[in-house]
Amino acid sequence: MAGGKGTRLRPITYSIPKPLVPIAGKPCIGYVLDSYYEAGIKDAIITAGYKFEALINGVTRFKHPDQNILFSVEREPVGTAGSIKLVSKFIDDTFIVGSGDTLADFNIKNILKFHRERKSKLTIALTTVDDPSQFGIVEMKDGIITRFMEKPTPDKAFSKLINAGLYIVEPEILNLIPEGEPYDFAKQLFPKLLENGIKINGYVGEGTWLDTGRPNDMIRANQLMTEKYGYTFSENGASGKLIVNTSLRQFTGTTLKGPTFIGEGVSSMNGTVIEGSAIYDGVQIGHDVIISDSILMDGVKVLDGARIEKSVIMKGTVIGQKCEIHESVLAPKLNLQSNSRVYNVSLSSEIIEEENGI
Repeated sequence: MAGGKGTRLRPITYSIPKPLVPIAGKPCIGYVLDSYYEAGIKDAIITAGYKFEALINGVTRFKHPDQNILFSVEREPVGTAGSIKLVSKFIDDTFIVGSGDTLADFNIKNILKFHRERKSKLTIALTTVDDPSQFGIVEMKDGIITRFMEKPTPDKAFSKLINAGLYIVEPEILNLIPEGEPYDFAKQLFPKLLENGIKINGYVGEGTWLDTGRPNDMIRANQLMTEKYGYTFSENGASGKLIVNTSLRQFTGTTLKGPTFIGEGVSSMNGTVIEGSAIYDGVQIGHDVIISDSILMDGVKVLDGARIEKSVIMKGTVIGQKCEIHESVLAPKLNLQSNSRVYNVSLSSEIIEEENGI
């Protein structure tokens, strides 16, 4: 399922669909598709809507050569279960439903094994979170889900175990989804199954899961996956878990602290410190720059003395000398004048010309 607009990630999702948001060098949806592929599943259907052309092009570029992907484009939203009903004629066996805009790096083989051993009609992958108020929580006994609640208030939250948005489903369940109308898994189908006496199994997934709905979540996702898949460095100014796709010779005089991702063709000058960040292809960084807990997308240029903290800088933006950016999102192709100050805002205009900063 990859048709959402990603409204909480704006202005990032004004230019790219949420499933293509980069996480440690791979689109978010890539982790889901890879987890299926590693479990031996090579056929996938992607339900698309918002910016579907960009999504199709992006997925086509990174998918495995022998991975077969069919795209279903929805002109109007039909809900999570409704989108699956639209492609039901292509489904004749056990299938998996996942979310393309949530970071889910689960061991699918183990969930499938559990599903088959239990002879389940529907199995929901679960995970635990500290704050369940933005998710659907479940109550479970002996691997069987007994109760659901969507986005509970703190006083009504009976569990920190949440629906991770990944389901293993038998094809006969499709018969319970009505045609030609919006229909939702969590809000409509699951309660209907319980009412009909159909058991829903739950399995606590092994692996990484994170809702990447906000810019700070996106930053955290890059850190988590770099920590998971990176290598430990402890030399030449580099330390901690790093993924580095550029020769470290391009970082002489720069301090790199993990978890940090470095793309291809990146350069950085003396006195610069990069920590807990993701720096994508072709980024140029000047002298004495500090970048921490941030994401710089392709082609960003950062001039001398700038400081960027807990922020996302999108493609092609230029950060002037001695700028300070804190907890902000800068849209593509901005030109931020030297000595500007940007705090806790999202900027989306083409050119910023305030000489005295913001």
